[in-house]
Amino acid sequence: MTGDVTLRIETDLGVIDVAVHLDRAPITAAYVLRLVDSGRYDGASFYRSTSLGRPDRRPLIQGGPLAPVLMGWSRESPGIPMLESIDTTDTTGLRHRAGTVSLARDLGRTGHVVPEMFICLDDYPELDAGGRTEPDARGFPAFGTVTAGLDVVAAIAARDTSGATPIERLRGEVLTQPVDILRATSTHSPFESSS
Repeated sequence: MTGDVTLRIETDLGVIDVAVHLDRAPITAAYVLRLVDSGRYDGASFYRSTSLGRPDRRPLIQGGPLAPVLMGWSRESPGIPMLESIDTTDTTGLRHRAGTVSLARDLGRTGHVVPEMFICLDDYPELDAGGRTEPDARGFPAFGTVTAGLDVVAAIAARDTSGATPIERLRGEVLTQPVDILRATSTHSPFESSS
């Protein structure tokens, strides 16, 4: 399959629609769509809002199925495979700007991509390839653009961030009231991305 696919993220604050750029970020897009097809985002939550130390810009939000572990509710990992390969922004041409959707990476150990999505409300050039050096200079794999629901993203980002977490680097960034992801669906056939 080529072209863009629509990813719909239904939250308890409203709907966020994302154009997933299969042609430009094929590895990351296929990974996300496999997770969507298998229901991995259903029942997950958006739990983080941060401007990455720059209070002069609008934040980004982060969410996904690892919320229980990152917030200390559970020590059990959900067993979702990480993605070792990465579509870098210098090869895709996608940049971390307002409306960009990307995936987090395991910064502490492997550097692999994890199933946690983040959505930018401002420009975050340090998340592009070459912008930061932790765990390397490859940056984060942007794969989509919000086409509707940026107001929902802003409402999530505006929530109180004094929630508890056992992870030091996330302190002051965790929502006291995470926003549930009720369901995530896409407009593609799951059989088309299974190869």
